[in-house]
Amino acid sequence: MSVRFQKSGWFVRGIIVFCLTLMVFVAGVFIQAATSGGSTSGTLASGRSVTVSTDEWYLETMYSGDSAQIKTPKFIIMVAPEQVTVNGKPIATIESAVKAVDVNVQIGTVTILANGKPAGTYTR
Repeated sequence: MSVRFQKSGWFVRGIIVFCLTLMVFVAGVFIQAATSGGSTSGTLASGRSVTVSTDEWYLETMYSGDSAQIKTPKFIIMVAPEQVTVNGKPIATIESAVKAVDVNVQIGTVTILANGKPAGTYTR
């Protein structure tokens, strides 16, 4: 009877170690998904390119005609032909000669670059 108890004790310990390892793995997957960001880019009808990068867990971008709408959990960003708005507030004016607009969302701050030069910042 004591031999049987020892074998079942090791089996139970093995199950416990397996479950703990599985829990750590699942937690790691959730942490990785929660902290990973994303990026996207597209070209508007005018030939202007819009590039978006974010550290948010959700990113949705719609390109329509000469404008782009970018949605993250905290912000709705509109890139229009002459300005960029964040949550309905204008934060950057864009000249018609600008061919590249970069939108960076990092740690709750939206930064707009026009042709690589700072054009506006919005902090929530």
